[in-house]
Amino acid sequence: MFTYNNPVKIHFGQGVFARLNEFINEYDYESMIVVASNSQVESGVVNLIKSDLGDKVKAVVSGIEPNPTTQNVEAITQEMYAHNAHAVIAVGGGSAMDASKAAAAAYMQGISAVDLLDHDDFTKALPVIAIPTTSGSASEVTPTGVISDKENELKIPLIGAGLYPKAAIVDPELTLTCTQSVTAISGIDVICHALDALGAMKNNPVSDSLAVRAARLAFDNLETAYNEPSNREARRNMSLGSMLAGLAFSQTGTSGSHAMSYYLTSHYDVPHGEACAFSLDEWFVINSKVNPELNQHAMDIGFDSAETLGQAFNDLKKKVGLRSTLAELEIERSDIDKIAEESLKSANMKNNIAQLEKPEVAGLLKRK
Repeated sequence: MFTYNNPVKIHFGQGVFARLNEFINEYDYESMIVVASNSQVESGVVNLIKSDLGDKVKAVVSGIEPNPTTQNVEAITQEMYAHNAHAVIAVGGGSAMDASKAAAAAYMQGISAVDLLDHDDFTKALPVIAIPTTSGSASEVTPTGVISDKENELKIPLIGAGLYPKAAIVDPELTLTCTQSVTAISGIDVICHALDALGAMKNNPVSDSLAVRAARLAFDNLETAYNEPSNREARRNMSLGSMLAGLAFSQTGTSGSHAMSYYLTSHYDVPHGEACAFSLDEWFVINSKVNPELNQHAMDIGFDSAETLGQAFNDLKKKVGLRSTLAELEIERSDIDKIAEESLKSANMKNNIAQLEKPEVAGLLKRK
């Protein structure tokens, strides 16, 4: 038995961003806060939103950090209170969308951003209109947001039905200005999301189908998007792959690679997508030993087995300039036991098909 439900209304396609006002008019939002990455302010996308929506836009919050903090969330909620917000428009990568979701929950539940870190009820939040400008996080279709507690070097995932955006406007044209680095780090996360969904305890036939399709699109198009930034077909396929991966892990949650990534990001400042990709090949092979069906999924993606998929994944990382070893990440091998210990604390790890003990997780890291 399984259940699939994703309530996000998706508008996908090249040029759909131009219809923003039409989509917003479906709702009765008269007071909206725009949360944007700095790049979208600089590129003029925010000005286009303000031009389209006029005085419905009451404030713009930018300066969101790559790993959004409680301070970022608090800045958004203050504008929501100041303008009696009806909705928030999040435009940018996962950071802008995650910060917006967290603020939307804090605002509707009357709690502070810091209180979110120990909160477990995310059934209610202000409506979010999500407009991704990168291909990777898929936050536009998931009930998840990740917030950083810098003082304690923690990344905290917030999960609940209220964090699903009201609508997602996914226009691949908005990704054309992504740098090579952003393309690589966000794009590799598409594969991480897809394979983590396949390796999750909660996987089901629908999520598996979405994940396989997403992974195939990313394997086939990421290198082209990286080397040919203006290639519209590659950009479209990466946007589609990212969204499909999100539709998969919105049901399953993420698993081993994401569990390990949080400490790599919070403690060593490894970018999220690269941090997930660091161990993904190992987790997929390990999970295939518990669920041999993953070998069939690997074949459906275009490889002979889980092992050959893992090898191809590491080859792809090198082609798009991502790091693959502890030495390349400038992490001391003496830190392995601590990384293993912290990885096992993550709730994502309990969702991984293969349940490993600390020595086994440390062994995985020793192979890097």
